[in-house]
Amino acid sequence: MVRKLSPEGFYQIRDPKNFHAAMRADVELLLSKRAYLSLTTVIVCCLDALAAGSGKATRGKFESFVTKHFHGLCTALESVCPGRKGGGILYDEFRNGFAHLRGPKSKFAIAEDHELSGDWADMVEVNAVGQFVAINIDRLAGEFLRVLGQL
Repeated sequence: MVRKLSPEGFYQIRDPKNFHAAMRADVELLLSKRAYLSLTTVIVCCLDALAAGSGKATRGKFESFVTKHFHGLCTALESVCPGRKGGGILYDEFRNGFAHLRGPKSKFAIAEDHELSGDWADMVEVNAVGQFVAINIDRLAGEFLRVLGQL
């Protein structure tokens, strides 16, 4: 038996009025709770969904989207990882890391705004642990919300 539901009661996430509003609500909630691991996971997955548009999510679409909308972050990552493209770093080390491993890949990290003095990204050293390429999660969240408001 197939259950019949009314269209009025069915929440359609891809409806433009719901899609961006749900992303905004999730990011604002997680940011207010300083739930940085979950916040980063939601942001990188939302970036993937936004880049995909109505089609399939791909690495190329993700890289193109973040290069256009997060140019400063991509440039900062390229300066601390010479020879690599910022969009590729975000995809490989952060998007794939958070989507599959619940955190960035090894030698990469997230940091709070005050830890990076407001910069997008930089090398950080943690005593007795090692050096990491860190991105500014507070700045990423703020810029994500700004970009979302423009789409």
